[in-house]
Amino acid sequence: MKIELRKVLDNQRGESVPIPAALLIIVFSLVLSFAIYIGYVQLRTSVVRNAMNKGLSNLAITISEDTYTALRESNFDEYVFRLTSSTDYRRELEEKYRNDVKSAVEIDNDHYKIENITLDFSVDGKKLTYVCTCDVTFYVRLFGNSVPAAINSVQVTGSHNAKYGR
Repeated sequence: MKIELRKVLDNQRGESVPIPAALLIIVFSLVLSFAIYIGYVQLRTSVVRNAMNKGLSNLAITISEDTYTALRESNFDEYVFRLTSSTDYRRELEEKYRNDVKSAVEIDNDHYKIENITLDFSVDGKKLTYVCTCDVTFYVRLFGNSVPAAINSVQVTGSHNAKYGR
């Protein structure tokens, strides 16, 4: 038994794996790992986009209610000014949106980090449009360190039409 083990360790069987075959296996496994990682990044980006859409739906309800109240009180122009300028109301909407996104998906973990969540509002006649953007940075662990591997920008858009006014 010891002699056979010694022959195997010394590679005296006459069978060996050629170096090109070993390199081919390594390259194939790296390509496969890369393809799986790209799929993971796309899947997580889709999950983040869905969470942003959920937050956008909740935001649309709030904006719709406030628009209706503003139209009833005949101060739609003032509401549009509050919405499009940098005011406490706008910051309140942005904070509500961030909290909705946080409740739907983790903002920061070992695999990715969601940063730069912003809301932009614009008004064209009776149509209020809101654009939500963020950057998702994906990380890979290499030699014990977390290294950014991919950054995807995610953008979702919603709108609300005011029925009366202007």
